[in-house]
Amino acid sequence: MHANVQTFRGADSAAALAAAKKALGPDAVVLDARSVPGGLFRPSQVEVVAALGPVPGTPLPAARPRSRPLRAAAPPAADEELAAELRRLVRDMSEARAAVAALAREARAGRDLQLPPAAAEAYAGLAARGVEPALAEELVQQALSARAPAGVAQGVRELLEEKLLPCRAPWLHGDRQVVALVGPTGVGKTTTLAKIAARAILETRKKVALLTVDVYRIGAQEQLARYAEIMGVPAIVARDRDELQRAAERVRDADLVLVDTAGRSSPEDVARQADLVRALPGVLLHLVISAAAGPQQLAAVAEAYRPLRPDRIVFTKVDESAGPGAILSAAVRIGRPIACIADGQRVPEDLHPVSGAHLVDLVAGTPDSPPAGQNR
Repeated sequence: MHANVQTFRGADSAAALAAAKKALGPDAVVLDARSVPGGLFRPSQVEVVAALGPVPGTPLPAARPRSRPLRAAAPPAADEELAAELRRLVRDMSEARAAVAALAREARAGRDLQLPPAAAEAYAGLAARGVEPALAEELVQQALSARAPAGVAQGVRELLEEKLLPCRAPWLHGDRQVVALVGPTGVGKTTTLAKIAARAILETRKKVALLTVDVYRIGAQEQLARYAEIMGVPAIVARDRDELQRAAERVRDADLVLVDTAGRSSPEDVARQADLVRALPGVLLHLVISAAAGPQQLAAVAEAYRPLRPDRIVFTKVDESAGPGAILSAAVRIGRPIACIADGQRVPEDLHPVSGAHLVDLVAGTPDSPPAGQNR
């Protein structure tokens, strides 16, 4: 290759072209570009061949004066083709990694847990969905013991149906309800409250009122007030038990009263806040938990809030979860019905009622889903 012709690589076409410009200057001529496949532990790259000014022996196009060399920029069509090829390579690489990981999990299950092939595959599938290893093993062993006619995988799904209990979402109840949302900081309680309120107003034409005992977070009251203003409903701040009871009396004609709370860290503060909202007659505590946390964190949250005896569970941030099956860690420890799930920030579109089949699919994947760990 001529001394003026050099090869450059980058993570994408822009990076490769930037490297060519840096080495050869802005008047570099791009001669060729191609994608370079990666491996399991090496990312794919884009390679460009560039030269400094006109390449000896290479005639310039007649339409271009010799005094105006080509700039270092790939044709748009080539860029689009390269981008599509890169996306395909990245997807293939991701699927290959996931497949190798799934095979490794299945091999470990067969070796370490001494499971037959079908059970090892079921275990690997649950692990790939984020199910806690101990819970995955327990489910598979129970399914094996039950000798389900349809096989281990179906036996696991039937066991999940027993452990994942759906219930009617707050906005779908026919009678009057008072619902308080409790849970850790950052799980989206206030946004979830607004989603429930909006669904109740739009879908079931309920008269809604918002209360809050969150006097700790900066801007919490203002956020709730903005939601209330948009929806045209009252929003009342209560700083203690007496104020909360007076606020509840003021909104006694509402069909659905929603109470927002602050995320508290210490067990004493958690219990104190729960006692405060429990002063409302007939209140239902809905524990809000982020599905984006790993199984260990979900288990820890469940253990911390289990003494409060929550009546329902709401899972948020399902869309951010790498392993949605981790919700099983909280569901089995709390042992209460799941009211709804949230999978985005849109109010109210990203809040949904659930069925038993929906919850089983969330934890175990759909029966026709790809092999454990692979992307759709």
